[in-house]
Amino acid sequence: MTTPAPIFIVGCPRSGTLMMGRILGSACPDACLVSEHVEKDREIPEDESGVEDHRLWWNTFQYPAWNHSTNSPSIDVPLYSEEAVASLREQYLKIADGKRLIVKNPSHVLYPEIVRAMFPDVVFVYCVRNPWPTLQSMIRKGHENFLLKSERAASPENSLLMRAAIGWSDAHESWARHQDSGWIVAEYDQIVASPQESIDQLCDFLNIPPGEGRQRAYGVPREAPHDYYLIKETFRNDPQRFQIAQELKAGCSHFGYPLDPFALNGSLAGHVLGYLARKVSRFAA
Repeated sequence: MTTPAPIFIVGCPRSGTLMMGRILGSACPDACLVSEHVEKDREIPEDESGVEDHRLWWNTFQYPAWNHSTNSPSIDVPLYSEEAVASLREQYLKIADGKRLIVKNPSHVLYPEIVRAMFPDVVFVYCVRNPWPTLQSMIRKGHENFLLKSERAASPENSLLMRAAIGWSDAHESWARHQDSGWIVAEYDQIVASPQESIDQLCDFLNIPPGEGRQRAYGVPREAPHDYYLIKETFRNDPQRFQIAQELKAGCSHFGYPLDPFALNGSLAGHVLGYLARKVSRFAA
């Protein structure tokens, strides 16, 4: 009996990759889910691998530039090496131990050709979301931890919002360039609005059978109130706002997303209340 094709969940950070990891980790009865998350019990309990996906890559491949203060690559795109590809393939197979490998790591959207060299039958799930909620989530804490560290997005000369927009754009460009019959798009808003229909379509494409796992997966997507004051004001006041809109133009045109955030709901009062609610939630946890 052959092992089903590995699944790699990719996309811009904060675009629904975490939700998708939880969905597929729940739905697939023989899943071995591997993610980049550190606090797995809290963030993605379906990942019982005990390893951080980033570390597997960082310890196996060489990278063009390394940030010694964060002990991570400045540009999160590995240098191709046949030896590294073979080594990491064996590491993944050992971790999976006969189960179906599902890897959730947004960064892999930047180099799918390396992933495909590792697993020629791989299936990619490309997660995409309206850029404005995505960008707000990427910049909300004021640091670069949630950026997609492509070569272009790594430049510190640009504003944080511009770098986030470049990452969203680079993810779209990579998908548009590489997508074929081995890719499926997972639109965040569509999944949240119609979870059962969307998850069934995904699972059918990925050859994940119906059963109790799918029933659990239906409960993962959650509607939640959001306030978009932060992204509206940040974009309004960013000197690079024209360039930001240009970066997003191709992806927005393809998926029908707006080129500015001003139609989204958001107010200063709502922003403050949301901030306080998150603080209380963390304290209660």
